[in-house]
Amino acid sequence: MSQSALKHIEHLSVTLGPRGSTTEKEKAGHDYVQKTLSDLGLETRSETFLSSTSAYLPFILALGLALVAETLYWFIVGTQNPAIGALYAFVLIVAILISVILELSTLDNPLRWFLPVAPSQNVISIVPASGEAKRKIAVLAHVDSHRTPWIWGSRTNFKIYQAVVPLALISVILLGVMYLVSVFAPNSALRPLTLIPTAIVALAWLMVLQAHNTPFTHGANDNASGVGVLLSLAEQLKQTPLASTEVHCAATGCEEVGAYGSADFVRRHASEFQNGAIIVLDNIATKDSGPVYLDAEGILFPAKYPPEMLALAEKISADRPELGAHPFTQQGAYTDGYPALKAGLKTLTFVGYTKDGWLPNWHNQTDVFANVDGEAVERTEQFVMEVLKRLDSE
Repeated sequence: MSQSALKHIEHLSVTLGPRGSTTEKEKAGHDYVQKTLSDLGLETRSETFLSSTSAYLPFILALGLALVAETLYWFIVGTQNPAIGALYAFVLIVAILISVILELSTLDNPLRWFLPVAPSQNVISIVPASGEAKRKIAVLAHVDSHRTPWIWGSRTNFKIYQAVVPLALISVILLGVMYLVSVFAPNSALRPLTLIPTAIVALAWLMVLQAHNTPFTHGANDNASGVGVLLSLAEQLKQTPLASTEVHCAATGCEEVGAYGSADFVRRHASEFQNGAIIVLDNIATKDSGPVYLDAEGILFPAKYPPEMLALAEKISADRPELGAHPFTQQGAYTDGYPALKAGLKTLTFVGYTKDGWLPNWHNQTDVFANVDGEAVERTEQFVMEVLKRLDSE
């Protein structure tokens, strides 16, 4: 059935091409998914939601405001009311820190209130069980594709980004401490010292500004591959349904800007899957990669995957060694699995990392159909089907 998945991957990444979050091309991708599922004879619906239009705008705003805070501090502290300038700067920094922490946790925050939003959608289709349904399992894969910033251009660039992000956060905290000290003990000698953390904040601001102004990738691996396997699984399950499990196939929107589609799906439907599971497919066509399942993920506060789901994956790995599956801890990034984990749902996410822990072509213009590994797609598809069957037999 990997040929079926490859057909869908090619259509999404070649015929449609780049599918930026909330764009018409993302909508065209969802329309293709809806037509494909409907043509299988499955009941299909679309659920709309509002999303941010960029992953980087909240941080452009936050870091920009931190530079504004420094400007207020620098100019007002030199006047007859130095404590007032320091107080204004401190309050602004505290608001920025709270907002950034919430944003990194994919939660609503004041930054989002001042940024543009646009509609997106999740396309959902239900494959009924052949008998009485005892549980529901949702399989999620996002349709949208990311931009192509410098920070994702290579492993070296990504490591620089991973170093700059915590340094920028520490710098903002340090600025807050300096401003607070200046509220109670104004000291002109402290003013030049604030320029050091401010320089780091300015560097981070330039990095996210550059990222926001880059074109979208074709997204063959990330994540036409996940959607292709989702549609192929739906085709198989339609022909041979699970005995006692209802499978919800959900093509989500706007994963690349904060997992908005997954968050909306979880908000609406979490109660339906308390006795079931969530399976996420993302970036699973990496060359020479076996099925790779995450044991933890997140940017600021990593979320661990449920032991029972990891135990199931480990058992299948042992029973099917030819598939080459193994676990991986994802750092500095999230998937559609993150909102499900935070909601306490049993979740298992597949991301095709190489054995040395990298995703070639990740958020690059080279993420094209020619770099999709059909064997990796097939192995992951087989593994996920095995997960579904074993959950069905419980």
